Amino acid sequence: MHRLTSLFLLILLGSVAHGQELVNIEGVLPEEIKTAGFELASAQEIQIQGVGFRPRGRRGLAFTNAWILDARSRQVVWRIGDAEIERKGRRLVEFSDSPRLDAGSYEVYFASFPFHRQKFERGFFERLFDDIFQEDEENVYHGYKQEWEKFGIVVTGKGKAYASEDLDEIRQPFLRRAFISLTHLGTDDYLKQGFEIKRPLDIEIYAIGEARSDGTFDYGWIVNAETRKKVWTLTLRGSEPAGGARKNRLVRKTIHLEKGNYAAFFVTDDSHSPDRWNSAPPNDPDFWGLTLRVADPSLLKYVEKNTYDERDDGRVIVDMTNLRDNEFVSKCVRCNTDMTVRIYALGEGKHREMYDYGWIIDSKTHDRIWAMDYENTEHAGGADKNRLYDGSIRLSKGDYIVYYVTDDSHSYSDWTAAPPYDPENWGITMWEEEKNSKPGDFVVYDVSKEEGVLAQVVRVYDHAREREFFEIDQARNVRIYAIGEGVDGEMVDYGWIENAQTEKVIWEMTYRRSEPAGGSKKNRLIDEVVWLQEGEYILHFQTDDSHSFEEWNSSPPNDPLHWGITVYETTR
Repeated sequence: MHRLTSLFLLILLGSVAHGQELVNIEGVLPEEIKTAGFELASAQEIQIQGVGFRPRGRRGLAFTNAWILDARSRQVVWRIGDAEIERKGRRLVEFSDSPRLDAGSYEVYFASFPFHRQKFERGFFERLFDDIFQEDEENVYHGYKQEWEKFGIVVTGKGKAYASEDLDEIRQPFLRRAFISLTHLGTDDYLKQGFEIKRPLDIEIYAIGEARSDGTFDYGWIVNAETRKKVWTLTLRGSEPAGGARKNRLVRKTIHLEKGNYAAFFVTDDSHSPDRWNSAPPNDPDFWGLTLRVADPSLLKYVEKNTYDERDDGRVIVDMTNLRDNEFVSKCVRCNTDMTVRIYALGEGKHREMYDYGWIIDSKTHDRIWAMDYENTEHAGGADKNRLYDGSIRLSKGDYIVYYVTDDSHSYSDWTAAPPYDPENWGITMWEEEKNSKPGDFVVYDVSKEEGVLAQVVRVYDHAREREFFEIDQARNVRIYAIGEGVDGEMVDYGWIENAQTEKVIWEMTYRRSEPAGGSKKNRLIDEVVWLQEGEYILHFQTDDSHSFEEWNSSPPNDPLHWGITVYETTR
């Protein structure tokens, strides 16, 4: 078949009139891309001839794309749209051209991608027209296999030929100035590389990835390793078309980096990569990823690769990771000085709502001071619903509770879709970010030993009715903090206080007096100060058959450890 195809191509194209054969790509099948290269010692006109496909009723080529890249600059210097096209038979066409190229090295590409992949990249009315008036795409896809075997391109001229496996040789002028190249990626890949800039430098970024208006899926970024701040990210708005499908995006820009340590990253999702394109590939498919270069090879001495780890275990305060389905975890930390901390949290979110997520509350005020929500997270690689928060917050001296909750699906080691690029850290991790921090600046403490508690019934499960006796030695104000469940204007998990001598209820948690407690709308909160006379009291709390501590059937409240009722001393 190979010889027959070659013979057909040579007969169809005619004899080679000028120079030698530099490239001969043939037999390009559906959803396939082939490449080869050549080198020209002098500027000259080259001859391009090829065979493509145009089904009945179409004006332009279908399943057929060819182009030439300058191997040194990675710029497209010729496209099939520049060629003259002549029909040969019902479905085949010849294309030919004689562009003039400078001396240098070049890469030739031929790609064939059928309608059912390309239709997602085209307009509604064009697709509708195809469906009504054009040949059935399944017929095209399966019935014309023999035609595809005749697809190809021949380049002739005076120079040197390079097979596809030898292209690294002609790419060396481009790579000679590169100090990081996160390329040769597949699906669900995650690559990172730390590096040190020893003096201020301008850095050239060459990046190709996947982005649409509804999200960025294969992309790279650079962070300052000291501050953890991003200094550049591949985005839809900050990129340009990369050729092929509309979602292929290109960044070619220069940024200035000061002296310091940095890290470069690139992540891919579960489709559309050099492993297997699900629509037309970009113009430079082998450089899908991120390449960083300096302006001149002599400047490479000012850049040195090093290691980078998102988790600096020497300064970890909270590590609640590897979390599975239906988990609820918490950690109490005491901050003995004002401090900046870094939070790294992976979770699940879709339709602008989080399902596996973390948050932090002030243990004294019980206010939520930070939460992982859809808006402050970004894609974490893999499935679209994998979300990442990576940032810093400032904590004042005081006590805090860190929470994390997962729902009943898609978690560590039990993924329902592609996992994130960093699956081991599904959950939340918190670090000290201060360089001058000292041992003891942060201490993990037991929430059951919180100060100022007069009586407490908390962490109450389903079907419970608990109580605790307490005494007031002199009339005073007390703070009552209660979290329970309220449905249709009535409380079903709630507390009250009764006088132990008279059995009279002197305070009760009611729906009308409560307010939202965060999470599900049925979570209700009362936080108020009341006057108690000297005497003996009994604190009560009871629950129904669902939605209670660690048995949530919808989102838990902001402060689940205090599901129940607490009476605090107060100066108010």
